[in-house]
Amino acid sequence: MPLIKASCPTCGDVELTLADIKVMVCSTDGQASYNFRCPSCRYRVSKPAEKAVVDILLSSGVTMSFWRMPMELEEDHQGEPISYDELMDFHYQISNDGWLDRLIEKGSTKEE
Repeated sequence: MPLIKASCPTCGDVELTLADIKVMVCSTDGQASYNFRCPSCRYRVSKPAEKAVVDILLSSGVTMSFWRMPMELEEDHQGEPISYDELMDFHYQISNDGWLDRLIEKGSTKEE
């Protein structure tokens, strides 16, 4: 079985089998990467891959899968982004018991 050399940021160069590597291609913008779990430290490594690298990996027998950017990125957003303070306030609100009931109650009063 052919071995492929790759680089782990912790261990340096490692040898991988075809089954250890996976090519991931974004169907939205065509960007590609390959990922693997380092056989030494078990760290999950992901690296961007140019078309030539993808072609070599695929011709060697590495599997490929596609993923897509979330549709929410294409939505039109209006207004200012939420602030750090608003995010923290939301965090504290949902960390208290009964937060869902309060939210539902607020939503039902707005509809009336």
